[in-house]
Amino acid sequence: MTGPDPLQHPPVGHAGRGATSMLVEDRDGRRGEIDGRGEWPAVLAEARTAIADIALITDADQAVTFVSSSFTAMTGYEPADMVGRNCRLLQGPGTDAGTPHQMREVLAAGEVFEGEILNYRKDGSAFWAALKIVPMRVGDSLEVTHYVSVQRDISNRVALLKQLEAQAVHDHVTGLPNRIAAERAVEEAVQRSPETDLTVAVGLIDLDDFRIVNNTLGHAAGDVVLQQWATRVLARLREGDVLARMGGDEFLLILGNIARATSDEDLPGILNRLHETVEEPFTVDGRQVRIGMSMGIALVPEDGTDSRSILRSTDEALYLAKGRRNDGVSWWETAAYAQSQSLLDSTTADAVGSRDAGMYRSALRSGNILVHFQPIVDLRDGSIALFEALARLELPGGRIAFPDEFLSHLSTENLRVLFDHVLDRALGLIAGWDRAGVPPNVAVNLPPEILHDRTLPALVGRMLHTHGIEPGRLGLELLESQTMVLETQRAALQELAGLGVRLAMDDLGSGYSSLQRLSSFPFSAIKLDRGLFMHVYDRPLETLSVMATLIQMGRDLEMTVVIEGLEDESLTEAATILGAPLGQGYYFAKPMDLEDCGRWADSFDPNLHRSSIRTPLGALAYHWQFARLAAPHPLELEHCPLTRFVRSIGTTSEAEPWHALQHSAQQMHPASSQYLIQWLTEQIHAPGPQNSQQEAHLESR
Repeated sequence: MTGPDPLQHPPVGHAGRGATSMLVEDRDGRRGEIDGRGEWPAVLAEARTAIADIALITDADQAVTFVSSSFTAMTGYEPADMVGRNCRLLQGPGTDAGTPHQMREVLAAGEVFEGEILNYRKDGSAFWAALKIVPMRVGDSLEVTHYVSVQRDISNRVALLKQLEAQAVHDHVTGLPNRIAAERAVEEAVQRSPETDLTVAVGLIDLDDFRIVNNTLGHAAGDVVLQQWATRVLARLREGDVLARMGGDEFLLILGNIARATSDEDLPGILNRLHETVEEPFTVDGRQVRIGMSMGIALVPEDGTDSRSILRSTDEALYLAKGRRNDGVSWWETAAYAQSQSLLDSTTADAVGSRDAGMYRSALRSGNILVHFQPIVDLRDGSIALFEALARLELPGGRIAFPDEFLSHLSTENLRVLFDHVLDRALGLIAGWDRAGVPPNVAVNLPPEILHDRTLPALVGRMLHTHGIEPGRLGLELLESQTMVLETQRAALQELAGLGVRLAMDDLGSGYSSLQRLSSFPFSAIKLDRGLFMHVYDRPLETLSVMATLIQMGRDLEMTVVIEGLEDESLTEAATILGAPLGQGYYFAKPMDLEDCGRWADSFDPNLHRSSIRTPLGALAYHWQFARLAAPHPLELEHCPLTRFVRSIGTTSEAEPWHALQHSAQQMHPASSQYLIQWLTEQIHAPGPQNSQQEAHLESR
């Protein structure tokens, strides 16, 4: 039997307490008394108004007893539509069946449910809601008598996440799938059960002479050519075929459902049609432009049984095709053309891989693990926020192996040994610096494979206790992995978060990092992968837009954002101007030995990044942050940090008056704002020490 609804009827009085006192117990068992003395309806009305997020109240059987005005505004359902009914009527065809099931289990246990659910309004339109349901015990009842539901419409946030997910796997110039999506597609192709009569062809395409277009007509013209070429190719592909951009002038082609028995006869016809895309010139600003293309193509599984070997085969075949592209015979080459060499290379590679794996594991067993530390700087005040601990292996002969080289060769047990060692060294750093009066925080990379070991949270807790370190001073950065399993690994992460350890999602924007994890795991920080910004000097506006969007997403999700790959002054300045909280990269310091950390910290200038605008990219970031909001520059012209930069260029161009118009209080000047953006972009593209520094760094990595 359920008790009366206190929001439909005045509360029942208790002896000696007055006629309108009500005893309420919350979910933690705490009891309190509301003594309205006749003021209950007024207090309740005010509470309903003040707490706009309270959407529904139900009885113990989850029949709705109260509907707030905010709920009606959000869903279109009036109280008469809802009272007495179960709120399941909000669910529809797109609602994930797992969420209501989880909700019922949690509420049946008398616990608070929090989650996100796709609901439907009265008019049939869908919206995402952040939902919280709190069980209530009214009066002396020990059983749940009511449920209070709090809902917020988060459709905009979810739409942003979906948009970013799409951007993360699509090339922004051509709209094609990008390298991340392409590599996943290849992996799916090779993992798919091989058909007896069908095969899949994977091709790597390189556009010949495209760099000449970029160098002579500019990047904007190059983008137009890429768009036109991609449109022509897509028009000639069959249903189910895939074209993706790997980067620059390199593209991946996946041709499915190729008859194995007649592939030698069928492929030339398909590929000859594709070559038609470059047999006619492209038109850019009234000018005709010609390019060519070369391709290496491999068959699955004849030329490789995994994505790495398939892509290696296509690359080798492409090399042969480009070497004879002027002989006029064919624009492509097959991996089978040099089958004996490919088989020899494959056998050699497997042998080398096996030998390398043994070498890395031997170094691990021998304890030849080095831990280097790289600082992460607070871009808001220039202070040192923390140090990231980075593992290295010392190999025979003294050569140092980096994680990109050895992690893929280590088993789960090896990864656990490596993590334990690095964690111990990192906590030792904190303890040692505490004794010296310098209190840093540290972060350690966490391979997701070891989250299946349920003893991991306990081990972390013991190490923190042994070293006498507060949990909040340790951060664990979840490395990217294709093997992430949300359900099985969420529990371990929640236990780690329960210890008070900070969790960060590493390398957002790289291989397998998924935005889905942001809402699935208890992260407090996001690290943006350096790959998101590698084309900043080719496409500065697009890159700044991505950076600003992700920084804002971090604010919305109440997560700290770390910009990785700050290798030079330009990108560091732009990130600082756009409000990035933390930054990491060679501009501040390379990873260093423990002994060097103290000396670096003593010599680090906290005002290093706080100078006036010095770079074209920083100047563009400063102006763009106002231009995108159609807002004037806030400071007086003479005090604007952009004024000195524009004057320092020493040009007689119209940039100064264009900039001056951005300080007009009467109206916006969108045309001059756009001219200023174009001028600053030209300064970025112009040859100079900053751009040369960036190119040299990228070539050396």
